[in-house]
Amino acid sequence: MAGWQKLWQDPEVVKRWEAFPPLEEVVTMADRLDAAGRRRVLDIGCGLGRHTLYLAARGFDVTATDNAPAAIAACEENLAQANLQATIVKVEMTEFPFSDGVIASHVIHHVDIATLRRIINSITQKLAPGGLFVWAMPSDHHSGCGRGREIEPGTWVNDDHPEGPVPHHYSTEEEVRELLRAYEILSLKLVESGEGAEHRSHWRVLARKRDGV
Repeated sequence: MAGWQKLWQDPEVVKRWEAFPPLEEVVTMADRLDAAGRRRVLDIGCGLGRHTLYLAARGFDVTATDNAPAAIAACEENLAQANLQATIVKVEMTEFPFSDGVIASHVIHHVDIATLRRIINSITQKLAPGGLFVWAMPSDHHSGCGRGREIEPGTWVNDDHPEGPVPHHYSTEEEVRELLRAYEILSLKLVESGEGAEHRSHWRVLARKRDGV
């Protein structure tokens, strides 16, 4: 928490993240849920609220979580300024409300692989039948993969990382598909930018919980 608490208090970080539009996978998820008359969405690690505000403006019943007080305060302020409502709570990443859709954008990879599996299993258990899951996380092509100490295959801790010395797990495509075996993957793409030490590489997924799971 300490790393992101400090980052969310940095005006330059806030300015950069405020400029990001909603992920296109979130827009597609919202369109699908809207068409089906399903309203409950969970935004894990809401940050400043870019997805929370977008979904609240579309009339969804949004529950937003974060563990950084600065993020929660900013999200609440942004909602108030936009005259929008959402439920904002501080919960552990394995304790979730029942939802029709879940967003985990650049958040649940800050753990080892065993914990990541538990988080995804918890999401799956609390996701309604046929519910939708948007997941964005770093790939094994990201420049951060290989920096610091490898505590297990694919999981690195870098003491010099801006977010602090917390685990970062970097997934291969094969691993992403294996972790989402309870889902039908509707879209999966690799998004890359930057070069060298600043090369960023992330998987972005929209998945539907399989019937009978």
